[in-house]
Amino acid sequence: MRRVLPLVVATLVLLGLAQTASAAPAPRSGDSRGTFPAAGGPASRDYTLHVPAAVAKQPRRRVPLVVFLHGCSQSAADVAVGTRFSELADREGFVVLYPDQRRAEVGAPVEEGNRTGCWNWFLPAHQGRGAGEPATIAGMTRAVAARLPIDPKRIYVAGLSAGADMTTILGATYPDLYAAIAPVAGCAYLACADASGSAAHAAMGPRARVVPAFVVQGTADVVNNVAMGATAYAQWVGTNDLADDGKANGSLPLTSQTTYGTTVGAPGDPCVGSGRYPCAGGAAGLKGYPYTVLRHDDARGRSLLEAWVVHGANHAYTGGDPRGSYTDPTGPDVTKGIWDFFRSHPRR
Repeated sequence: MRRVLPLVVATLVLLGLAQTASAAPAPRSGDSRGTFPAAGGPASRDYTLHVPAAVAKQPRRRVPLVVFLHGCSQSAADVAVGTRFSELADREGFVVLYPDQRRAEVGAPVEEGNRTGCWNWFLPAHQGRGAGEPATIAGMTRAVAARLPIDPKRIYVAGLSAGADMTTILGATYPDLYAAIAPVAGCAYLACADASGSAAHAAMGPRARVVPAFVVQGTADVVNNVAMGATAYAQWVGTNDLADDGKANGSLPLTSQTTYGTTVGAPGDPCVGSGRYPCAGGAAGLKGYPYTVLRHDDARGRSLLEAWVVHGANHAYTGGDPRGSYTDPTGPDVTKGIWDFFRSHPRR
């Protein structure tokens, strides 16, 4: 992993430098911008908050909160459009928080952000509780939850690529805040090194508990390859195996493995509009990639881990809106999959 990580980081940096940022999509009704902490400073980060009109009209009704973290060279506005999470929130009645990484100047301290817009998941200063970007994102989450009618048992975090890796860090360091997590195209805790899950479990400390996780990985991913995605999957199996009874005893078994097929239709959008990677499914006219779902349940039959392996998908968010970057309009619909998993996993 020590050899792989510098290559991955360099690749992400090159991708961020080689591509120009797309024009920010128009704000959606219900969107607002903010900064946390409000006073500013090196540790502060901006965010976009989406509150559906139906939620705003019922201030006493407790609703879920989904935090979504963008990837490198992306922004909050970009992923709000690309993932369609705000559209789903309007239909389902939940709030979405999109934190924004700060673009730092060359040579600036890491507290200032990252020059390519990546979350600093690969730096030790941003891998623990109570400091760095995890503390800022968790603080932002708590501030929004205190200001709005949020159900504290239904606060979730998801992310893509670098956002996926920060999602895993938050799941390990703030299990008392986030009920469930969903890393898409990410790797294990501690910059892909914790495949056993023991370090993530240790990071939980006295707050240790089973954290339901929804993991997504494309088999043709050229940035976060299948081997890296497999570490994310293995880590959450191991972490939750330790968290449920304090022992690494295989108490989180694989209970089902199902592959869903795909149908061929008229040629679709080959992701030219995305401006990032070619999407093989769209070019071939597929309506959906075949994907395998791996599910792990506890002794009572409650799902604790669900992993989607999307066969043929590149480093892109499948089922996404091509107006956003790193999206593939060909299914499966990852946003719907994440939400279906989240709403069935309130914090116990």
